[in-house]
Amino acid sequence: MGLEDIDIVALSGAHTIGRAHEDRSGVCPMASTKFTKDGPGSKKGGMSWTPDWQKFDNSYYRILVDAEANGRSDEDLLQLSTDTALLEDSGFRAVAQKFANDQNEFFKAYSISHKKLSELGSKFDPKGGFVI
Repeated sequence: MGLEDIDIVALSGAHTIGRAHEDRSGVCPMASTKFTKDGPGSKKGGMSWTPDWQKFDNSYYRILVDAEANGRSDEDLLQLSTDTALLEDSGFRAVAQKFANDQNEFFKAYSISHKKLSELGSKFDPKGGFVI
């Protein structure tokens, strides 16, 4: 796809916002958490990667780095193997740590990587169309 390590790590930072639901992702171990139980929206609950999951910042990386240093993360936060891989791969690790320490570096890299991904286009066109 033409993406580099910095792009993959930067785009993973989109997990700083949003939440996962079991019926949509198949990977959500809890139906609701202290961070998601009150919504917003009609579909309350799910699990988020960050406590303030409606704010775009570098907290996703700070939480990953802190969880590794402390040997655990908050049980109410989602952390998948794809998330922890950012600290297990040496190329990803340096970038993730840089983003944990410098929000502006994350913002700059994210904007470049998001543009790059968007310009690649998408060929996903399911037979029945998209259903939300």
